[in-house]
Amino acid sequence: MLIDGHIHYDYPGDPKKILRALEITNADFACIESQIDSRKINQNIDALYAKLVCEGKVYVDGALDAYLYFHHDKMDMMPKYIENLRKCGIDGIKMIEGKPSDRKRFPIPNFDDPLYDPTFSYLEKEGINITWHVNDPEEFWDEEKVPFWAKRSGWFYGDGTFANNIDQYNQVENLLKKHPNLKITFAHFFFLSNNLKHLSELFDKYPNISVDITPGIELFTNMSDNILQAKQFFNKYSDRILYGTDISIETAFTGDLDEEDAKTRKELCHAFLSENKHTIKGNPKGLLGSDDITLNCLGLSEEKIEEIEYKNFLRLYPKLNEVNVKALLEEIKKHREKLIELKLNYKFLDELEEKIKEYGK
Repeated sequence: MLIDGHIHYDYPGDPKKILRALEITNADFACIESQIDSRKINQNIDALYAKLVCEGKVYVDGALDAYLYFHHDKMDMMPKYIENLRKCGIDGIKMIEGKPSDRKRFPIPNFDDPLYDPTFSYLEKEGINITWHVNDPEEFWDEEKVPFWAKRSGWFYGDGTFANNIDQYNQVENLLKKHPNLKITFAHFFFLSNNLKHLSELFDKYPNISVDITPGIELFTNMSDNILQAKQFFNKYSDRILYGTDISIETAFTGDLDEEDAKTRKELCHAFLSENKHTIKGNPKGLLGSDDITLNCLGLSEEKIEEIEYKNFLRLYPKLNEVNVKALLEEIKKHREKLIELKLNYKFLDELEEKIKEYGK
């Protein structure tokens, strides 16, 4: 079995392309990571619609209510929002709030601010897993080291207008001290692939946190350069690491599903776990750029690979929730009212409402 625990979808993309992505990567299930979104508050309605269309093949991590970031006096309403999302059919929570470019778009409180306490207390009590993107590769704060493609995408953060990565790490660690039993999967290895010692310390201190291996290519090159330490880490913590590709299906950022790039992502992740050395062919439109990259790899046992590629996900998501169409239609009404207040276009919601009603007949 293979479960891709980290993909993206954005309406009006064709959700059936998710099934195509599963087919070409030989995955059995996938988890859509809905995100806060400055165009539409978040992508939760999109993701739940895709879950309906894909009929039993898709989990959904729902985004928090970015509307409340504009109303800090109402942040204590977030747990009720999450509860309603669970009734609609989400399986976990996604936070992109730690990516500096996204954090800049919204008035997001510091993660250890008491404004967040009701949210994290609820998630901790209910045992809901959070997939959380915190920071980016550290070179994105260094003008001399930031890759051209990252700078072109608006991901150079060293001009003083973005969140500082050290500050964000400190906020998260302060939060974990307050809520030590939170279930969190930090995306992209928490961007600590070059500091496995510190990640080990966090794992030993907080038993419910984990990471996923979604690329960033720096994740693999950092560990390739320190492969003995990486092997020790993976063999010790194989029950704390999840597989994911970060494939995007017709999102506003990436456009159409790139099948070649999807195959490359799957090949990269699986080969890094299973082989001793592997060369990935370059793709100028894809993840790696135009140059081939040869990596030292982990050569893990089949047992360890199975833990990472599906068993750990099933432990965190023991049940695939069904979409409740009636509850989802009620949530669309509330979402539309928020869009109107924020003077955002709600036409996409009208279209989704009609499509979802067809499934309710």
